[in-house]
Amino acid sequence: MDKLRNEEDRLSPRVVWGGGVALAALLAVLFWATWKSQFAAPPGYLFGTATQAVEAGYCLTVAQVIVPSGAPVGSYFDEAAQFWVARLKALTSDMGPAISAGRARFGRDKVAAGAKGDVWAQFAMGECSNRALIYGAHFRSFD
Repeated sequence: MDKLRNEEDRLSPRVVWGGGVALAALLAVLFWATWKSQFAAPPGYLFGTATQAVEAGYCLTVAQVIVPSGAPVGSYFDEAAQFWVARLKALTSDMGPAISAGRARFGRDKVAAGAKGDVWAQFAMGECSNRALIYGAHFRSFD
């Protein structure tokens, strides 16, 4: 069988090994780039919260304080608060510590925002709503 091949058609071992090393390096760079861009990294919790329950407590706080006079029943903010309460119930039997930790974290973030604390609350509401959609929420008020 080797006699049927021309000597010119053979690849030298340097070309084969060099191409293999280059391919392996390319795959390593692509893997690193994918991981760095967060497509392959595990999802974190919003705003640096430690657990899903604290994240839910944070987002519940946001939904409750975003409207100072209280959210009208059936409004988007009311639906969001109801979603986060239901999520907390599903995650833990004692919701108090998670809500307290979420409120404390939100309070620190709002104070850190300074004069733009209300803008921070609106931003947080948007982020929490996007996370709620990822978790399967459906806001009837947007229908």
